[in-house]
Amino acid sequence: MAELTSRIGEGHLTVRPASAAAAQQRRTARLLPLDLHWSTEGIFVSEGYGDAADIPLGSRLLSINGEHGDTLLQELMSLVEHDGRIATGAMRECPGSCYAVLRHRRRGTESAFALIYAPPAGGTVHRTVGAHPMAERPRAPDRERRRAALEWLAPGLAYLEVPSFSNRVYRDAGTTFRDEMRHLFEELQRGRAERLILDLRENGGGSEPNESILFSFLVDTPLRKYRAVDARGQRISVASASGQIFETEVYDEDEIHFQRSAGDGRLTRLNVPPEGLMSHWAPSTPVFSGRLVVLAGGRTFSGAAELASMLHHVGRAVFVGEEVGGAHEGNTSGYSWPLVLPHSGVALGIPLLRFRFDWPGLPAGRGVRPHCDVPPSVDEIGVARDRAWRVARVIALQDWGTPDRAVCPPLASTGSPRTHRATGSTSAPRPGPRSRLFA
Repeated sequence: MAELTSRIGEGHLTVRPASAAAAQQRRTARLLPLDLHWSTEGIFVSEGYGDAADIPLGSRLLSINGEHGDTLLQELMSLVEHDGRIATGAMRECPGSCYAVLRHRRRGTESAFALIYAPPAGGTVHRTVGAHPMAERPRAPDRERRRAALEWLAPGLAYLEVPSFSNRVYRDAGTTFRDEMRHLFEELQRGRAERLILDLRENGGGSEPNESILFSFLVDTPLRKYRAVDARGQRISVASASGQIFETEVYDEDEIHFQRSAGDGRLTRLNVPPEGLMSHWAPSTPVFSGRLVVLAGGRTFSGAAELASMLHHVGRAVFVGEEVGGAHEGNTSGYSWPLVLPHSGVALGIPLLRFRFDWPGLPAGRGVRPHCDVPPSVDEIGVARDRAWRVARVIALQDWGTPDRAVCPPLASTGSPRTHRATGSTSAPRPGPRSRLFA
């Protein structure tokens, strides 16, 4: 099923095994004994188990059973939800033991694996290792949902991480996303920030229209964001081969009034407040207009990818990192219809709204690409101030006029995570003379 749905190229269309099947695999399966880090630079070993426990971390994996990196990546993308032809989305959503688990689901039990790899010290190693019990592998930790956080790195230079657009994160903290953004941008204004690094690398989206709210604090003029937002109809109904009917309604009784018939039973969103087809209807205050550097990558998805596309379209920022996980032309997302297949127990998450952006630009099925290509390194997994962060800091301190004039430094010149020291304070530094950077 995953191989079928992955061909659609829609990352919001999810497929999950039945809980009983997943539990059975956990108890009985024997897996490829490697955790892997996927990158545009190659496939790297991040941990080894059993027979492979002595493989040096950071070794570049060249082949498994004669299948080389391109073939393995194609298999990964056939089993992981992703937008269009964007490989970085699959790479970031399948770290650690993920590939080993999916490989077992697709291929069944394999007793041994003929590996070719290149250790960091040099040379090439050919060896065969046995499978390792899945029950003895650590479970992947849940992704933490955190609120936005602001840090001052130097006078006039700030770092803002926005790891989620989920309303629940802010509601649980007793606030709203808009109020939180207003507070943070007021702090930037008080500190007379003129350079800002915005980190969206862990932002997989969340609640509409939070991506547009953040955009409104970075760009004064409202933007026609969507060409259209469509639904197949108000009621979606499908029948199984046995005649069982599954159906759902798309809009509630309030939202249906903001739609109009587009023919063939389809509904399309009216371009009227509060959301419509615009990024925003009125400016937010204060609006930061200084130099902006955006950290983005494969986990920058859904609403965060939409924000990246908006900023890219208006030429607002220098992008550092890797290709974002969401396609530039739009997506199918919004509301999700959870559907459990009656016999297998396979659980589908079916997106119900089609969003199409109102701009041309990138090749179909691709996301916003960085001005400075800095994929995550295997030896910096879990390091917040990794080489992409360090490159972003260098770029932020440059005096480029437009994003395409920024100069990407050689990666070796950015140093180790300890090269650049920040204040670690969330209070603003003492400002010197500054130009007007807020509207």
